[in-house]
Amino acid sequence: MAPPSDHSSRHLRKLAALVTQRRVALDIRDKRVAAARCGLSVTTYSKVEAGQTVTGTSYGKIEVGFGMRAGSCAAVLQGADSITLEDGTELIEGGQIRDFVDPERFAEASPGALTKSAGLYAPELTLGQIENIHRGFMEELRRKGVLPAEG
Repeated sequence: MAPPSDHSSRHLRKLAALVTQRRVALDIRDKRVAAARCGLSVTTYSKVEAGQTVTGTSYGKIEVGFGMRAGSCAAVLQGADSITLEDGTELIEGGQIRDFVDPERFAEASPGALTKSAGLYAPELTLGQIENIHRGFMEELRRKGVLPAEG
């Protein structure tokens, strides 16, 4: 295989960073685990994270294993700045996700947190008013896509 041009080397490095970022966001610390999740050998998977060229089939397996939309890797290799995940969010180089908030846990904990904060900063609010604020708050987060729609 001919060595990639400087231009494609830059895209390979960007893809390597995005794939590594996705692995970390999925809390996969071991490349062997990542390779197995994607159905690849450790050697092939490691080439991707090292910014080396692999087959289109291998990129497709990474997309499936890591929950990326089909064609995302090819798009980065053609100059795209991000990878789109299956849920529609974009993974942008350097925009690493450090922690994930479980939506159910958030929904359970937020009424108490809001009530406590309201008691400290707006003690004149009634419990009914606080509950209405919470309801509106949760609806707005769902509307903006921060939380999943109620099922």
